Amino acid sequence: MQFALVNGMAVEPSPGLKGICKNCGSEMVAKCGQHKLWHWAHKSRVHCDPWWEAETEWHRAWKNHFPKEWHESILFDPNTGEKHIADVRTEHGLVLEFQHSPMTPAEMKSREDFYKNMVWVVDGCRGELDAAHFNLSLGGRINESPVAHSLHWYGRGKLFHNWIQATKPVLIDFGGANLWRLVMFDTSTQKGAVGPGGKEYFIQDFMQGNPLARIVR
Repeated sequence: MQFALVNGMAVEPSPGLKGICKNCGSEMVAKCGQHKLWHWAHKSRVHCDPWWEAETEWHRAWKNHFPKEWHESILFDPNTGEKHIADVRTEHGLVLEFQHSPMTPAEMKSREDFYKNMVWVVDGCRGELDAAHFNLSLGGRINESPVAHSLHWYGRGKLFHNWIQATKPVLIDFGGANLWRLVMFDTSTQKGAVGPGGKEYFIQDFMQGNPLARIVR
């Protein structure tokens, strides 16, 4: 985690610091090694939110585009008692989940049902060759407003097969200046459509609470 409570304040880790988890109240220790991203970890080594995944530099870079008070927002369902930590929740009520690791369809549906108003931002560079295969698979424009391109996926990875199951908007980050919204994908033919949009424009929309017309299917 990026933050823990130290004397009641949300603080980032530094060597030797101890804190309290703002979600469950258990003791946290600062992990400040030379090779891994500095982070807070539960002293018990068991994270209180089963949906949480270890943060990468990619996660942290995305989160840091937004005010720190929006990071690691705790959402609670009073009807079920369920509680989870959203990567970012804007002041306009939109949850942004930055997803590096694959997940089961059941967990994807659970998160979407719980957060409701949300967008997925997916790391398209997790698979070793996915970004290169995406560039080879991308076809010409098939729509102008909004812009969309055809896609014939040649990669071995299941990136598009997995994320077409989402019911919330999916933006895939292949490391360039654009995010690519997943519009459609046929798992049998491996053909589909994706739409580009500049990362800076999406970030502005998220910050300002603008309608997300660029990513509506």
